[in-house]
Amino acid sequence: MLGKNINLDDFGIYDGICETIVTTCKGWTPNAAPMGIIRRNDKLYVRLFKGSKTYENVLAEKFLVANITHDPMIFALSTFTNLDDSVFEQTAHENHTMYPLRDAQSWVAFECINAKITSEAMVAELVPIHARLNKCRIKAPNRGFYGVIEACIHATRYQLTGDEKYLKLIKAYGEIVEKCGGEVEKNALKKVYEFL
Repeated sequence: MLGKNINLDDFGIYDGICETIVTTCKGWTPNAAPMGIIRRNDKLYVRLFKGSKTYENVLAEKFLVANITHDPMIFALSTFTNLDDSVFEQTAHENHTMYPLRDAQSWVAFECINAKITSEAMVAELVPIHARLNKCRIKAPNRGFYGVIEACIHATRYQLTGDEKYLKLIKAYGEIVEKCGGEVEKNALKKVYEFL
């Protein structure tokens, strides 16, 4: 689906901060990282912190793909490592080569415009230019999945600051994963602990 015809609700991007795996590329190596896509009153934004590969790629290419996935292991792995090339699918749209996740439920490609750069981050407006719905799978919310996402967020904050409060938060979310998650969520949490 192209440009102005894209109804973001159809692709899983709703009002608020939607946790996605953002894929970018500069050169030939795709990159993936968990990233919140901010949607407020049908305006879309992304906040990227300096020092990240995603920041560098968006600064250079002005483009990203937001992948919607319920795979907690992808969140854990992409927080700390480079994903294997086999998880990406190469596709093209106009003058952009994109690398969405092969197993994403859906993805939306965005042009990044009107970037505001501070000493710490870049905030860019997002304009949807292309989208695909790969799988329509109904899945009830699992608190363990969301616990993994929160643990990943706090793990990156801990790595940036070294503040012990983030370790306490990771442990608290880890307890939710152990109580409410399935094996997939528990294995993803173990991966987070391994990286820390």
